[in-house]
Amino acid sequence: MQTEKFVSKNQLLIFISSWFIVCGLVLAGTLFQLTANVKLATIDAAISVGLTAIPLLLVFFMQNYLPNFLNKISTQFFLITLFIFKVIYLQKFLLPYVYNPINFNEVYTKTEILRIFIVFLQTVFFFATMWFLNNIKTKTKQLALQQQAQNTLRDAELIKLRQQLQPHFLFNSLNSINALVGSQPQLARSMIQNLSDFLRGTLKKDDNKLVNLEEELKLLHLYLDIEKIRFGHRMQVVFTIDEATNNFKLPALILQPIVENAIKFGLYNVLSDVEISISAQLQNTHLILEVKNPFDEDAIQTRKGEGFGLSLIERRLQLLYHRADLLSIQKSNNIFITKLIIPQHD
Repeated sequence: MQTEKFVSKNQLLIFISSWFIVCGLVLAGTLFQLTANVKLATIDAAISVGLTAIPLLLVFFMQNYLPNFLNKISTQFFLITLFIFKVIYLQKFLLPYVYNPINFNEVYTKTEILRIFIVFLQTVFFFATMWFLNNIKTKTKQLALQQQAQNTLRDAELIKLRQQLQPHFLFNSLNSINALVGSQPQLARSMIQNLSDFLRGTLKKDDNKLVNLEEELKLLHLYLDIEKIRFGHRMQVVFTIDEATNNFKLPALILQPIVENAIKFGLYNVLSDVEISISAQLQNTHLILEVKNPFDEDAIQTRKGEGFGLSLIERRLQLLYHRADLLSIQKSNNIFITKLIIPQHD
């Protein structure tokens, strides 16, 4: 976030200059009433306001080169007082040459309070504006640093979550390859190739990056090819994907651990065929993903937690979308349903 988003330097310059012009018009109008001379009133107002405006505008353009002590309120108060007296003195010194042969002292006596007040308004307004700008800059930098720190922590946590999820699948795959090497070397080679392709695809993914559903499903199919070698015909996966959702965005590799969870609780310790269904549809501005798998209630009770990795996935969604309602689970008639709601942003 940059300060220019609040107000640009050119806009601030126009704002300050406009205030100086207003002060000059007020003084010129008053002088015209006293002298009935437009030219004289204009020259006087221009000199009087210019004596204040020109030094202040120089300060404005050179503010980056001024010492930090000028930002202190006490220092500014001293400078404002000194500056006002200096400007009033210069007015008394220069303006008599403009008014000759008109009696300047008579005009000045009637406008002295107004002149002091206008110089005071110009100076205080300028320093107040600069203080406001510097305050915005300071707060903007603080917010930027805080945001940067939060992003760094979030990225670190996302990486940690990925590292916690990946080893489970990798260890299971390596154990299966070890079991197949002696008895079915061809299947072992096939599983190694699929595992290599899958890991190559996952290493390229960024935890912060959103990918198309179609791209996510390609990696998911690679993962399922590996698992089908492990479980053979017992594992049936049915996809119900609305084609209109193929280009909708979701976090990279968010489906694989959910499907892995479905396989763990659906096929482990089960000898019969198991069907896992994966669906995707659009509801309003959200991509809705559901993964369904059968489960044994008694077997679930003997295991800790509701499912492998679901709490980590929920945390990842919270970090990315700042919402805590994007993952839900439901158990009904020995069917375990994991539902994801992925907001779609323009």
